[in-house]
Amino acid sequence: MTIDLDLQMARLEVKLLRAQFNSHFLFNNLNAINYCILQNENAKATSYLTLFSRFLRRLAGSSRQDFVRLSEEIETLSQYVQIENLRYARPLRLVVSVDHGIEAEDVWLPSLVLHSQLENVIWQNLESLTDEGVLRLGVSRKSGKYCILLETKGVYSELAHSRSELGSRESALNLTLKRLQLLNARHGTDLKISKSKARFPNSNVRVGLSFTPFVPQNLF
Repeated sequence: MTIDLDLQMARLEVKLLRAQFNSHFLFNNLNAINYCILQNENAKATSYLTLFSRFLRRLAGSSRQDFVRLSEEIETLSQYVQIENLRYARPLRLVVSVDHGIEAEDVWLPSLVLHSQLENVIWQNLESLTDEGVLRLGVSRKSGKYCILLETKGVYSELAHSRSELGSRESALNLTLKRLQLLNARHGTDLKISKSKARFPNSNVRVGLSFTPFVPQNLF
């Protein structure tokens, strides 16, 4: 049973890595860096390329781990939002709120799960911003479980996406859900993703990740 789970996980991780490095993401950002160079914005191009390379290294490193600390995942999200700001040249803020008594260094969660959700809500909603966009990440603890909520806020216009990119996004999210199921079976965790109506005005998405606190085995 364990060998079968390990094999399924290994195959899934390869698929997820391919999804994370999807052609749209790589092409769009490399094209944006090239545009900066053509416009003689060399300082911006250098900063963009440095940030992009650091993010790719972080993405590759996290994809090889089942779990990471919340502090590491927040840094991944922060770098991604910085990249999106450079590419779209419109304001997009990530606001992180961690309840008193919770140390981000002590909270473990599946690597890149929050990133895949954040990437999707940006693509579905915030790419069409006509005003400032806000991504709110809240971390709390209720009834013995950690609750991590991702919410968006902004003023939107209509935006059509291609069928191929829509299929790619849906596939990546399905892989993420499958990965959570395998992690639960492999480690005895109770990780769960849910979506519900957001709490504040002009909000489109509210994604929640809930789980009982745990410490991964064989890390130290």
